Amino acid sequence: MTKRAPYILLLSVIFLALPWSAVWAADGLPSQITEALDLSELNRFIDRLDHDVMMYLPNLDVKSWGLTGPEWDIHSIGRGVFKYFMRELVFNLRLLAELFLIAISLAILQNLQHAFETDTVNQVAFSICFLIVMGIVLNSFRVTFAVAREAVVEMTNFMYAIIPVIFSLIVAGGGITTVTIVHPLLVSAVGIIAGLVKGVIFPLILFSGVFGMVQFLSEGFQVNKIANLLRNLALGLLGLAMTVFIGLITIRGFAASVADSMALRTMKYFTNSFLPVVGGAVSDSVEMAAGCSQVLKSGVGVLGLGLVVLITVFPLIKILAVAMIYYCSSALIQPLGNGRLPDALQNVGGTFLHLFGSVVITALMFFIAISILVGVAGFGVR
Repeated sequence: MTKRAPYILLLSVIFLALPWSAVWAADGLPSQITEALDLSELNRFIDRLDHDVMMYLPNLDVKSWGLTGPEWDIHSIGRGVFKYFMRELVFNLRLLAELFLIAISLAILQNLQHAFETDTVNQVAFSICFLIVMGIVLNSFRVTFAVAREAVVEMTNFMYAIIPVIFSLIVAGGGITTVTIVHPLLVSAVGIIAGLVKGVIFPLILFSGVFGMVQFLSEGFQVNKIANLLRNLALGLLGLAMTVFIGLITIRGFAASVADSMALRTMKYFTNSFLPVVGGAVSDSVEMAAGCSQVLKSGVGVLGLGLVVLITVFPLIKILAVAMIYYCSSALIQPLGNGRLPDALQNVGGTFLHLFGSVVITALMFFIAISILVGVAGFGVR
């Protein structure tokens, strides 16, 4: 019975290895891994996406990806994004018309100053028109900041949906240490970053925009230093958060991947040394399984990176379109004579650009995190 044991083990290994190699040659990816991959949470998240995002998604069937991952139609996406941007600009032309009409009314009322030979009419007219503009600006703040917060929420939910998929593939490739160290760190960091952006960064940018607008209401009331302080504090916190977030994931991830790589090499060495007959076949099967999981990790990573871009590009277009409307209104109103109103509108446009940059940096953090995960996983199985 003892003499037959090596032969039984050899036949078992061959039996297990043959289906893998056959499926690999036929379909590109072993069905054992593709069928075991749980994409239910990711699919539920995708089903809740807007129509503007879903229409540009590639085929989500993992078995059809092959060795190159999902195929993105970059030309179609670019054309669609441009059309969406033009549509948002046309939609916000009403805002431009409202601001321009208010500026014309202010110019007419200011011309009445010469008829009454007093400066009181000028001050009252400006105050009334400026308060109307402030009401329009506050409504723009409410709508646009809600769009930005929703974009951050969508990015966070997406990270929570794709992280388990990537880490399950890392485990299949032998990256147990990487998952043990990086998974709790990444999940906690995503939640902290999202809370920081929504609860601290966005309010600071909002208050800086409000203070920047209020300072133009009266020539003797200056709060631009407070507005600049709040704006710089928001950008500084965001930059610090990005540095810490990327640094921790990079350092901990690559340190764990080195340990996983050494463990995999050690296992292959002992398998070849202590199982001279079947050790090579066993180690090759393990390496092939790790390689298959790496292919799927790359495909899921490509899907994740593309989805991060699609989730954020449409809210970013809305924010950018509003910012451009305020900049254009500032340029069109300036020749009408009053200098404070164009400066105020330009300040509002700058606030929306800072909001735009904050959403971009948040998306960039999640984009880099997914890239690091895929790269660390690949490093660990070499």
